Amino acid sequence: MYNKIWNKIKEYDVITIYGHVIPDGDCYGSQIGLKNAILDNFPSKKVYALGSGVPKFFPLIGEMDIIDDDIIKNSLAIILDTGNLSRVEDQRYSLAKHIVKIDHHLLQEHFGDPEVILNDKISCTEIIGDMLLSLNLKISKETALPLFLGLITDSGRFLYQPIPENAYRVAGALSSTGIDIQSLYDLLYEVDEKILRFRGYIYTHYKKTKNGVIYLTISKEVIKEYGLDYNTCASLVNSVAGIKGSPIWVFFSESESGLVRVELRSKGVPVQPTAVKFGGGGHVQAAGCRLDTLEDYKYVIDDLDKVLGEHLQCLKKN
Repeated sequence: MYNKIWNKIKEYDVITIYGHVIPDGDCYGSQIGLKNAILDNFPSKKVYALGSGVPKFFPLIGEMDIIDDDIIKNSLAIILDTGNLSRVEDQRYSLAKHIVKIDHHLLQEHFGDPEVILNDKISCTEIIGDMLLSLNLKISKETALPLFLGLITDSGRFLYQPIPENAYRVAGALSSTGIDIQSLYDLLYEVDEKILRFRGYIYTHYKKTKNGVIYLTISKEVIKEYGLDYNTCASLVNSVAGIKGSPIWVFFSESESGLVRVELRSKGVPVQPTAVKFGGGGHVQAAGCRLDTLEDYKYVIDDLDKVLGEHLQCLKKN
């Protein structure tokens, strides 16, 4: 399985690496980590990570690349951490000569050859790390740090159970390269004062359905008032995690254009099927989608409240 990926990489002198829209730590870490891993082992290849990345980590991990179409036309495209082609951030992947897919989400769409989908991995970076270890390939600090970022962000700092034993094995191997984990955590937990103030808004304005779904609608006017952007606001969804009696929580964050980013999270209740119903995807207990208008949040909440109600009924029967 991993040999097929690496053999395909060997065939191409130029490789372009893609991730999903609104990239997170795992997506960005996978892209930069795989780019550096290829360069560790094939210094003469031209490798580019395309998309917006996560700018907060650029000073520590590295920036994304900007290239023209002609380079992509001669490349192998590797699409990471993305279940369907419509969610690839840089749609120029279609110009490439060949596509490879590496993902850990539930299957939504087949594409790529080879296509590696491993749902038992907590992050795409775990797959990449596991591949490098299994094939006994070189792993530099520059490769290990972004891969470690993906591991800790997609696992909630190893809090989202169950965590497979292999994830700890990969984390240990990455740590053994001598990466500066403290600097990574310092940056990860660094908080802007505007976000602190916005958290006050979160705690005083969230609502709860009859079955216990916690939710918050965030209008573009509110976002502007706090001097933030809609992606940042949506990413704060776990601010309301752990409220007693509420195993599902969701944020609806409106952009300037009116498009709404929806982030769904849960503990022990599947929310990914709801995200799929509204054109999104993700993990069983951590998923996302988009809505055309903020008023449509009611349809998502109604579905989640029904899901939670059925879940509670099953618990009572058992």
